[in-house]
Amino acid sequence: MRKSVTGAIVVAALSTGLAIAAGPAGARSVPACGNHSLAVSHNHSQGAMGHSNIIIRFKNVSSSACSLYGYPGLDALGSYGTVLKHAKRTVHGFTGGASSLQTIVVQPGHFASADVEWMNFNPKTSGDCQWSSAIATTPANTSHTVTFPISVSLCALQVHATVAGKTGNS
Repeated sequence: MRKSVTGAIVVAALSTGLAIAAGPAGARSVPACGNHSLAVSHNHSQGAMGHSNIIIRFKNVSSSACSLYGYPGLDALGSYGTVLKHAKRTVHGFTGGASSLQTIVVQPGHFASADVEWMNFNPKTSGDCQWSSAIATTPANTSHTVTFPISVSLCALQVHATVAGKTGNS
């Protein structure tokens, strides 16, 4: 008997506990991560050549695999919590990102991540940029928003697609 497989292509990395599934949304076999499935954290900002970035990390704290697809939400916040700017969603940029949009399957205890980058000067005027007091981020396909007291520039603020692992790069 021959089985025909259409839809998602799944590549599993069993040694790391991560899997990447590429294909249409209806082809996903692993349920989306829920609001309580992920612990959200970040690294310290880094910078070079007028650009800076942070990596937002999503750890699966549930007891079963779950999936993320697309971009996390990322807003720069003012001192009273008002949204100063929504980060532009781009697949990748100067500091990292993904090669394409993929469904990321995160095993229990493992991570997915997204690179957030900005410019430290105004690219149009070479002058100063406005800076936030904090950021708010929401993992892809959830409504669980987490706020961190991180200052980011509003100049060319971008969030890149979710990738497997802790580095923000695929």
